[in-house]
Amino acid sequence: MKNRKTTPARVMLYVFMFLVLILMLVPFLWLVLSSFRPNADLFNAPFEAPKHLSFDNYIAVMKSHPMVLYFLNSVVIAALATVLSICAATLASYAMMHKFRTKKALTVLLFMCLFIPTNAFMVPYYVMINKIGLYDSVLGIALVYAGVNLPMSFMVIKGYMDTIPLELLESAKIDGADSGQAFRKIVLPISKPGIVTACVFLVINSWNELLFANLLNQSDSSRTIQVAIRSFLTTFEANYAYAFAAMVISILPTIVIYALLTDKIIGGMTAGAVKG
Repeated sequence: MKNRKTTPARVMLYVFMFLVLILMLVPFLWLVLSSFRPNADLFNAPFEAPKHLSFDNYIAVMKSHPMVLYFLNSVVIAALATVLSICAATLASYAMMHKFRTKKALTVLLFMCLFIPTNAFMVPYYVMINKIGLYDSVLGIALVYAGVNLPMSFMVIKGYMDTIPLELLESAKIDGADSGQAFRKIVLPISKPGIVTACVFLVINSWNELLFANLLNQSDSSRTIQVAIRSFLTTFEANYAYAFAAMVISILPTIVIYALLTDKIIGGMTAGAVKG
């Protein structure tokens, strides 16, 4: 193994990556440290380091709001949205492995949905969820999240399935397997890395989403943790200390998920970039 030479371009790359790391890490550290400070100190000296660590903000947040219920709502919504979207995207991706008349048009249509801003769906989703009687419910929010994230999950899973040789399906057909058996026994097991990658992105997107959660929510029964954070910052009162503590609580699960599944995410994204 030859040692890599230190070139000016490589040095500039390292410097750039270090600057990006600083720009991303400093705000996060400031958020964590600020969550241990009183609200008055944040207004008087917002960038001062806390003299002592106090969990009063976290205790007050848990007592003032049913954060456990909001946390569970977020978990259920993220899980339901992920399952629904992954099932639809997996079946759609498998269908695109076969030849049919409208295959190209449907593929282009699904990919075009990636470029439509989510704000454009606010009124249609609000009307539809009201019409079917799922407003202010966990299921209604989960259905919206599944629909919004469907194009992205389809792109990830289809990119991975495109790497599967079609000869495998032809061999299965010769051996007497129908389409369902080929999907369950061949395509699905091989596509697990891509499906896991899509699942992680879907869970994180559903967990951090605020726009539709706020639009389709009215009571504590379906309120997510992101909407709860917003309640600490109102027009007449802004308790940043409580809001920062709630933000840290909401961020931790996504950090843990991404840290545990980093290898699978990278493997699933890069696998779809090479065909064959």
